[in-house]
Amino acid sequence: MNINDGALLYQERKGSSARQMTYMYHESTRAFIPVNVDMKGSNTTTLKDCVRGWLQDVFLPQGYPESVSPDYLHYQMWDTAQAYCSSIAGALSLQATLTGLGVGEGAATPLAATLIWLLKDGTGMVASIAFAYWKGSQLDCNSKQWRLFADVANDSGHLLRLLGPVLPVPFLFVMCISAVMMALVGVAGGATRASLTLHQARRDNMADVSAKDGSQETLVNLAALFTNLTILPFITSSLLLTWITFLMCVVLHLLANYQAVRAVKMESLNRPRLLYILDQWFTTANVPGIEETNLSESLIFGAAFMPNYFPCGFRATLGCSLNWALDTCKKNDVKAVYSATVDTFARANYLLCGNLKDKRLHIIYRPEITTQEELEAVFSAYLCVINYIHVSEGGILSAEYVADGLSSKMPDTEFITKVAHHSQKIFSAFLNSLQAKGWLVNKLLLAADEWRLL
Repeated sequence: MNINDGALLYQERKGSSARQMTYMYHESTRAFIPVNVDMKGSNTTTLKDCVRGWLQDVFLPQGYPESVSPDYLHYQMWDTAQAYCSSIAGALSLQATLTGLGVGEGAATPLAATLIWLLKDGTGMVASIAFAYWKGSQLDCNSKQWRLFADVANDSGHLLRLLGPVLPVPFLFVMCISAVMMALVGVAGGATRASLTLHQARRDNMADVSAKDGSQETLVNLAALFTNLTILPFITSSLLLTWITFLMCVVLHLLANYQAVRAVKMESLNRPRLLYILDQWFTTANVPGIEETNLSESLIFGAAFMPNYFPCGFRATLGCSLNWALDTCKKNDVKAVYSATVDTFARANYLLCGNLKDKRLHIIYRPEITTQEELEAVFSAYLCVINYIHVSEGGILSAEYVADGLSSKMPDTEFITKVAHHSQKIFSAFLNSLQAKGWLVNKLLLAADEWRLL
């Protein structure tokens, strides 16, 4: 509020993108009333402004764009496109499903169709439980990859239903396999969408972001419904036209989904992103930015779908059982491995051991371990790998990252001990660089197991 030429006035706006409103106090009315100003700060509200504001209130989270992540709009645009294509493809597969159930045939009975439908639902329920048990812990860590997987499974399920009436197998079998595919879609798609919503919500407004995403999807499905009502009677009259439309929708659906998940720029560290950052750090001594790292993350192949993946052919298990780790080191003296490992990491909340010749590393956690110490453990394991490749295979490595006194003939425990001591000297510089680039070092998604050494 200020006084301009003796007039008492104030300005306000709703959200950062809304038109600024100016109000001036009038003695005659004893109230503040809107003031008409020039075009740069005009109070005049047009019909376009009203419609835009209403649409934003209905379909976008409150406080947009500050209340969501910078990649929100880009992701939602592609997500809208994929939902539209998926709805049309689903309508085509639904017609094939009804045909397979015998709709329109005099020989078909309602009981037979009902039993097939119930068996399909039951198969999907079992598949949902099994998949959640098998891969549930991976969905948070690699949400982008599993989101894309869910859409591939969705299209595979639609394709099976469309092929069902002509396949030389019982239609019940086709429906059950399709139900399994759709169960994977339900678990993977729903769980990863929750993870992405958590990433997008920047004001503890996850419920609002999720609700508005539901509104957007409902609107898209409604538009697809009108499209289906208009074109399906013409398309389904021709088998060739049906397949052309379906395949076109599937291709566009997958392309839109790929672009959607590629648009997501997560600041948290999962295994693929962390390994890329470590590779760049030990190669260029610089931590890459959030956008570069996310763009480099493989969405189809790579570390996200390879258990315990580590570079140079190594496998590194995180949070594993010490007993299991020692069993994999049986080629060495287990007692010596245990004693050396415990002595080396006596002051740390993690232990690092392994069989370097077999390219296996194991990181054991103590109950008090923090995310920073977990990050340090992975850093030490990575440094151990590149030092071993440098010593045994002649791999190129900058001198500042090479631990002193290493030899390819020394015992694995001694090799790991020397690397661990060197790691402690250089880790702080890496951690500071991570924080300077905006990475969330207090949020690690590394899919570590729950074993803890007491």
